Parts: sequence; C-alpha cells; structure tokens
Amino acid sequence: MHTRALVVVGAAGGIGAAIARRAATDGFTPLILMDRDEDALARIANDTGGTPIAADITDSASVTAAFATARQHADALYGLVLAVGVVDNGKLADLDRARWDDILTVNLTGPFLCCLAAQDWLVDGGRIVTLGSLAGRTGGVITGTAYAASKGGIEALTKSMAQELAPRRITVNCVAPGAVETPMLAAHPPEKKAAMSASTPLKRMGQPDEIAAAVSYFLSDDAAFATGAVLAVNGGLRMD
Repeated sequence: MHTRALVVVGAAGGIGAAIARRAATDGFTPLILMDRDEDALARIANDTGGTPIAADITDSASVTAAFATARQHADALYGLVLAVGVVDNGKLADLDRARWDDILTVNLTGPFLCCLAAQDWLVDGGRIVTLGSLAGRTGGVITGTAYAASKGGIEALTKSMAQELAPRRITVNCVAPGAVETPMLAAHPPEKKAAMSASTPLKRMGQPDEIAAAVSYFLSDDAAFATGAVLAVNGGLRMD
C-alpha cells in the first residue's frame, strides 16, 4: 500500500481511468484526478475515492489553478501520471497549422505545463510517468503526422526531465502503448483496427488494465533504478 499522494492527469480517458483504478487498488492516497470532462471525471472519482479537479491542459491558467487546488489536498506529491492525449490520423497533406497546434498542445505542451506546475511539489524520490505511443517510434502507421510528432516529443521530454531530476532521485519514465481497446480507438476505421490486430504477434489489441499495470510498476519502489526508460506495451508489434 502506498499512502502517498498521486495525481493522474487525463483520468477520464480509457487508459487514464484504468490507471486511476489501479492507483486506488495500489493504495495511493490522496488520489487526485484531473480532466476537462467533468462528468466522466466525477464517475471515475466516485469509483476510486479520488478527488476530482477540472483542468484544461490546453490552458496554462487552468493548469496552474488546478495544481494550486490540488496542493490543498497534500503537502507533498509523490507521483504524477500524465495520461492525457488525443489521437489524430491526419497525414501531412491533411494538416494545417491550426490542427497541428491543437494536437501538439494537448499531447506535448499540456504535459509539459503539468510538469512545470508540479516540479517543486514533488518530493525527492518521487515519480513521473508519461504516456507515449508506438507512433513515437514508427512515425505512425495508421495515426497521423502531428500525433506521431507529439508522442516522439513526449519520449524526448521524458528523457530530458529524467536527467534533470535525477539529482533529486525523481524518476521519469514513459509507457508507450500500441493499439489499446479504448473509446479513442474509435477514430480508426474498423478495417485498419482489424489489420493492426492481425499484424500484431499476439494477434489482439491491448487492454487499458495492461497499460495501467506498466504505469503501476514505474510508480512502485521496485522501479527506483529505472529512469528515462520507454517501456513498449504493444503486443510485439515493434520490438527494439
């Protein structure tokens, strides 16, 4: 049991909700849940006993306010999980500057803003876990250019922060899923999802609980010597 404060950003999403439930099972308390979908966030908070805080990570003022509120629930923060994200399938020919900015703002700038807000609240020996994607390594097979760039950026951000925060024994690691059965996957046409399952060595999609288990490891005491790592959870679709 971890009677230590944990913030999960993006807790209303398919993977984020699984992470929140696993964190509750692991005993993190207070468990602080952030998302901009307040109705879904309330349901997850009710399921887990967590504290819901509305936050729009595309708005720096909203992030600052959310973390100021969160600090009222804990003097020190042990862990920060950044599970927020939006998928996009637009390739270069389909993109314009506005769409590019939207995807990068949610998937990369938003997590950066959360880390900025939390850095001096995190205890020495704490944990940050980011959510990348297989697309960050492959450039995206069925996902788009901006999405792939944002997830490649998450990996680089993870490694940079891992180096910077190592003197404080704060570890920063990334879980990089392949295709996972979540509502977000509905953005992909059924035939492309079927093709991805067929091309995956394990012949199936991942489940949100399997991603949550990987996050749980990085939050645990067992992962104290892992930092700057990117853990692929993709059914063998890409093996490095």
